[in-house]
Amino acid sequence: MLIIGIVALAAITSGCTDTRSSIADNDTEDEGSDASEGPDASADNNTSSFESMTSVYTEDNNTSAIWALKGDTLVISLKENPTTGYSWNVSASPGLSLVDDKYVQDPAAEGMVGAGGVHNWIFEVVEEGTQNISAVYKRPWEDIMGSEETFELIVNAVVPEDMIRTTGTVVYMDLEGGFYGIAGDDVNYDPLNLGEEFREDGLKVEFTAYLVEDMASSHMWGQLVEIRSIKAVSGS
Repeated sequence: MLIIGIVALAAITSGCTDTRSSIADNDTEDEGSDASEGPDASADNNTSSFESMTSVYTEDNNTSAIWALKGDTLVISLKENPTTGYSWNVSASPGLSLVDDKYVQDPAAEGMVGAGGVHNWIFEVVEEGTQNISAVYKRPWEDIMGSEETFELIVNAVVPEDMIRTTGTVVYMDLEGGFYGIAGDDVNYDPLNLGEEFREDGLKVEFTAYLVEDMASSHMWGQLVEIRSIKAVSGS
């Protein structure tokens, strides 16, 4: 039943126009509630364990680099129309284990032929390090010519000890067109994916995040991070 539920979720989200933000929003909680994927508030900075989580990626994430922990589930959801003879040929590095592979046809009127659908691949992160998922949209009997539609996702599977788990205050910075950051006790954090509901100057938050060390921010304000989980805390 879990796999069916995940596949259904992937089919629903396949039409998102901004997948990065929709995934980030799904991983956050409303103010005053517990973060389902986040740490126990009493755990302080203990990074020994994190709850596993599921994230969905579509064509909008093509050529992106994402972050994950061992035990996380990645759903790759790509549009496909087998009636044309074309299908996705997907491969992944050994650190990603294929859990399920299923095609779901879109609803179509009775008697209608040629309707497409969504193909879903569900991977579990089983090894740390840099992993890769790649796909080519082609007819199975044809050789790869180099002009085919492709999909690629770089998965940075990090160790829990490299994660950030801390509290801070959301601040609005009137620089470079304006942006929201999180001011910690000793470090400022520049999040790539701070959800709209947390963009409130002065909001106190507790969050976990991945360090982003291979990208540069135009803000030049703090440590670049990708938020994994976040919630508002009392005292804000």
